[in-house]
Amino acid sequence: MSEERVRPFVRATLVAKGLTPPYLWAVLKALRRRQRGESPPAPAPDEPPEWEFVPEGWARPAAGWDAAAIVRAYRAKWPSFLAAVRGPGPLGIGHETPLGEPVGRDDRDAQQAVLVFAHALLTAARGRDRVSLLDWGGGPGHYAVLAQALAPELALDYHSRDLPALVALGRELLPQHSFHDDDACLERRYDLVLASSSLQYARDWRSALAALARATGAFLLATRVPVALHARSFVVLQRAHRYGYETEYLGWVLNRDELLVAARAAGLELRREFLLPAWLSAAGAPEAPVEHRGFLFGLGIGAPRQRCT
Repeated sequence: MSEERVRPFVRATLVAKGLTPPYLWAVLKALRRRQRGESPPAPAPDEPPEWEFVPEGWARPAAGWDAAAIVRAYRAKWPSFLAAVRGPGPLGIGHETPLGEPVGRDDRDAQQAVLVFAHALLTAARGRDRVSLLDWGGGPGHYAVLAQALAPELALDYHSRDLPALVALGRELLPQHSFHDDDACLERRYDLVLASSSLQYARDWRSALAALARATGAFLLATRVPVALHARSFVVLQRAHRYGYETEYLGWVLNRDELLVAARAAGLELRREFLLPAWLSAAGAPEAPVEHRGFLFGLGIGAPRQRCT
C-alpha cells in the first residue's frame, strides 16, 4: 500500500476492543517518523514483533485469551474506564490503554468506534423503550456501560458471552447484567447482537457468524474487524504485552468479500459499512498494512424482524 493511500490516516490512533484486543500503534508511528525525516528507534535486542504473520494458520500453538493476566489488566483499568465514561464529556474512550496509563476520553478515533456502536444501538432500539443486547466476546461489560451512557433513557437487557474467567469478572463488576460462559445464550433472540473485535478470534469464523445471525431478531454489528481488500483471509499472531496481557493469541485478517458472502449465506443483509481509523501490519503477510471496518447487518429480505424478549 502506497504512502499516499495511508497518509489520510496518519493522524489516527488505534482504538481498542471491547473485550476486544488492542490495536497496533507501530504502523502510524512509523509513518509519522518517515514524514518528519526521523530515524526509526532501534528495536530491543531479541524482542519479537507485536504482530506476526502466521502462514501455518491455526496450527500454530498460542496461549490464547484464557489468561489470568488479561483479567488482572481489565480489573486494574476498570475504575479509570468508569471515570472516563462518567458525565457529559466526550466518549473518545479506548479502554485497552498501555499498561500503567489511565483510560482517557479525548481520543477522536476511539470516539469514532464508540459512535459506530451508538448508531447500531439506536437503530436496534428505534421505537422501543427497551433493547436486548448480546455482546459476543463482551468481557466484563464495557459496552453495557457505554450503552447506558449513550442512551440513559433506554432500558437495557445486556448479555455478555465470554471465557469463564472474564465472565466471573463481569458478574463481580456488573451484577445487574447477565454473563454467560457457554453457548446457551445463543438459543434466544436479541434486538442487537454485537461482535466487537471478537469475530476474528473464532477459528471457524463462518460458523460463529452463522450462530450469531440465528441469535439476532433484528441487527448484528460486527465491528473492529481487520479486513484485507485484496488478499484472501489469513492468520496473524498478536503479542499484546504492552497492554498488560502476558499472552499471545491468533486471529484472522478477514477478506472483506469473503465476510460479506458468509453474511449473506447466514441470512444477513448489509445495512451500513463503517471505516475505522485503525491499522495493523505483520511482516510477510499477504497484505500489509490492513485496515479495520465495521459492518451493520440486518435480517435479509423475507426474514421478518423478531420481537425479542
